Amino acid sequence: MPPVYAPRPVRHLMMWRIGALRVKPYHIGHAVPTEARVSAARLEADRMAEAAATEGSSHDLGFAVVHEGEAGTWLLMDWWAHGDILCQRLSLDDGAGFRAVDDRPLTACVWELPVLMHERDAWVRHMMHAPASADRYLSDRLPEGVV
Repeated sequence: MPPVYAPRPVRHLMMWRIGALRVKPYHIGHAVPTEARVSAARLEADRMAEAAATEGSSHDLGFAVVHEGEAGTWLLMDWWAHGDILCQRLSLDDGAGFRAVDDRPLTACVWELPVLMHERDAWVRHMMHAPASADRYLSDRLPEGVV
């Protein structure tokens, strides 16, 4: 049986630079994340810069979700490629440090999906209509609150 849904807080983190990517990071969890948790997630995200560069870029923009969930802390590192495709690398820290889980067919949970939906809409609003504006995309964030 799935867990009982209860809203979880979502908050903004300071912008990240991952290789050439400018990244809007979010945090989902009941407590404000520790500096160590954010640093560990950022270090894991840094490992994904090569994948983003290899795939091809669409204005070097992306977003990330650090979700302190039941099974551990998840990192969804997402970036835009080819103008309209969202790429993602998923990692999990189950207490032993972050490790990629690309070999599993996971995308996002119900608490993470509102961030993905907002980011899709922000991409369409600011990058797929003339004139495209990376700055407007980066400033368009899901409001802090609960998801």
